[in-house]
Amino acid sequence: MCLSFRYIEDQYIDNLINYKYSGGDKSILYRLIINPFCNFLVKYLPTWLAPNVITVSGFFFNLFNLILTTYYTGMKGGSYIPPWVCIVCAISYTTYIIFDYTDGKQARRLKASSPLGLLFDHGTDACTTFYATIVSGSIMYYEYIYQYLLLYFPLSFTFFINTWEEYYVGELVLPEINGVAEGTLIIDIVYIISAIYGSNFFLKEVDLFFGKKIKVNDLIGICTCFGGFLFCIKSVLGVVKKVENEKLCKAFKDTIIYILFSCSLLCVSLLSEGNIIKEYPKLIILTFGFEFAKMLGKLQLAHILVSPYKVYRPIFLIPLVALLLHSLIYYYHKYEVICSIDKLIIFCFIWNFLSWAHFVYFCSEQICDILNIKRFSLGKKDPNKPSYEEIKSKVIISE
Repeated sequence: MCLSFRYIEDQYIDNLINYKYSGGDKSILYRLIINPFCNFLVKYLPTWLAPNVITVSGFFFNLFNLILTTYYTGMKGGSYIPPWVCIVCAISYTTYIIFDYTDGKQARRLKASSPLGLLFDHGTDACTTFYATIVSGSIMYYEYIYQYLLLYFPLSFTFFINTWEEYYVGELVLPEINGVAEGTLIIDIVYIISAIYGSNFFLKEVDLFFGKKIKVNDLIGICTCFGGFLFCIKSVLGVVKKVENEKLCKAFKDTIIYILFSCSLLCVSLLSEGNIIKEYPKLIILTFGFEFAKMLGKLQLAHILVSPYKVYRPIFLIPLVALLLHSLIYYYHKYEVICSIDKLIIFCFIWNFLSWAHFVYFCSEQICDILNIKRFSLGKKDPNKPSYEEIKSKVIISE
């Protein structure tokens, strides 16, 4: 029954077929450097290379960074990283960003654009929120969960609000300075600084107001939170201006799931006492990261289908509520319900990963069946059925 779950209901199939992406990037860095370079690069890509292969390749560059930095710093962090690792991470992350911009250009070049490509693109970006948190935290000598949260919350919240804006406004236009293009530059600068001066550079203390001192790595985390908050204001104002008053309440109700997500993450990290929280903070980020990736995937799918955002389901809520209640009960009563927090976190990590993997595989499988396209190659999935373009033209004619 679980494996046969349909993510795309029949009444929304026509919306899937007719979907057309609308958006843009006004970033200064994108317009002056990234876009011209990607336009040049895409001319030399082979015509047999499917856009989704480029997208997923970027995913594996980020995964490589995660594995490499975790090898040297463990699941906690706060350990020495060789300079060459920082350089490799900077190159890998930049490559991911280039791939992230190039896949769409390759799709348009080959006339192979599809809703599946958008889902893969946003899905990779959703995973990048926790990949980049762990890799950057490892390089900046993070070792406590609160430090990782200083990076993860602005990354995840900004991405959620941007996708939420796209869902209600119908397009996603990134501002002149944004966390994708300019954020990449900042991340690369941090990696290069670590390569030149060593990770100990981020443990230096700087003077603040009234003689207060703060470590460089904590200061970067606080600045990231402030920057993320500013980016989110733009998206919220965009929704308030363009959404009708009667729909505005519903729009803000759809953000409750992220509030629940944040409360659960904060309670587990700050109220619970367990070996994983103290010694394996990266596992906490991974556990909630896969939950977030599915949350974003469902929101993006709702945008494509022009359907309600159906995320309040048991398979999604159970781990969030279980971790939240367990943490609150332990904090107030020093009593662990059913099992320890460590066992519960491991269980939820497996649950969230499998749930995310289920969504990625079966949702993409359903889209491929409906549009008669392949995931990672060009051409029709079933040669005996009409192509995606033929299906689309038939739907338009019938309308």
